[in-house]
Amino acid sequence: MVTMPQTGRSTTARLLAAHMLASVLIQSVWWGVSALMAVLARKRFGAGDWQTVMITAAVPTLLIMSVFWGDLLRRVSMRRYLVVHAICVMAPLTAAAFGREFWHLFICNAIVAVGVAGWSPAAGDIWKQLYHDRIRGRAFALITSAQLIGITVISYVIGRWLDVDQNSFRIYLPAAAVLYGAGILLLRRLVPATGPAAVEGGVPGGDRSLGLRRLVQPVLHLRQVLRADRTFYRYETAFMTYGVGWMICNALLPVLATDRLKMSYTEFAGATQVVYPLCMLVMMLPMGWVMDRLGPTRTSGLAFAWLTLYPLGLWFAPTVTWVGVATAFYGTAMAGVQIGWMLGPVTLAPSREKVSQYVAIHTTLVGLRGIVAQGIGMLLYRLTGSFAWPFAIAAVAFAWASWQMWRLYESMRGGGALQHKSAE
Repeated sequence: MVTMPQTGRSTTARLLAAHMLASVLIQSVWWGVSALMAVLARKRFGAGDWQTVMITAAVPTLLIMSVFWGDLLRRVSMRRYLVVHAICVMAPLTAAAFGREFWHLFICNAIVAVGVAGWSPAAGDIWKQLYHDRIRGRAFALITSAQLIGITVISYVIGRWLDVDQNSFRIYLPAAAVLYGAGILLLRRLVPATGPAAVEGGVPGGDRSLGLRRLVQPVLHLRQVLRADRTFYRYETAFMTYGVGWMICNALLPVLATDRLKMSYTEFAGATQVVYPLCMLVMMLPMGWVMDRLGPTRTSGLAFAWLTLYPLGLWFAPTVTWVGVATAFYGTAMAGVQIGWMLGPVTLAPSREKVSQYVAIHTTLVGLRGIVAQGIGMLLYRLTGSFAWPFAIAAVAFAWASWQMWRLYESMRGGGALQHKSAE
């Protein structure tokens, strides 16, 4: 295992500060822009219900590409990988600023989503390299807290700006691309020159061909890992169940906001993208402490159980304020989910060399559930004309996922499913 450099507190503080700034420039900027994309599509470009689903589903669905990004990371240096990733996000994000109709915005957003799928494999490997298991949860919580503050500010500013000028996206999207690139450049300075294979340039002697066998190889590896590691398989099953609930809520929130409650950009940003990160911020450091002591399965199980209140709150939401209250439940729960989402695969991977592969598999499975669950949520809404059925199903999915995590923990504690070293 690669641990945090042991050269004194000042070095550790500088590392954390630099990593924090890079993360804000990358993650806060991206999520601040992405949060309002569906509302922008409906209010500025006249997107209908199914077009809205296409926008909200693009990022989680195209995370299926993460397994291919993970394969690339095994074959090139981390620094080269980060440059390729940055180009795949920055170019279409800038191009979206010139959009004149919905389909231009959608295509650019989809290409950005393919690039965003490459973030998690790199982030997981970087977390494993820079921080020891004993402090990784708290370091993650601290840096994520800074990201949440950034998301809060950026989302609110963009929301207010759009209310004043609906064409302001022509300015803030290119600006976001520049800031994203600056964050990637800073992050490159923090990571070693070598890639995950510990050899500059990638896996020595690796297959660099581009034939059909080469393209399907990452998918075959995904199946092999899940079959061989039953602990990881069950962890992913629980997250897949949780994801059904999350995707349904994600798909229907813009429709609820614009059709039922007639929110302005500012109201939507305030009730969702300000309340959500602020509540996550309050809970992030406590959940980092919980993660370091309870491990990813119990942390995730607790968070999933609390998350059941979110769709129930949206179901009955009569006002903007009510949506803000429901979002508060969502934000406090998602602090635990966020930590379990990223650090679970990092912890469960049997070696540092396997971390990027495990995180890539984990991220790819998000895309698989996104293909189905968002469409199911919108279909139920369109067939019934009510939010009741989709939100009720979302609540059940969260509760079931919590139960799956606790069953997994009991199995691991008994030694039946544990196949390698774990923090549990």
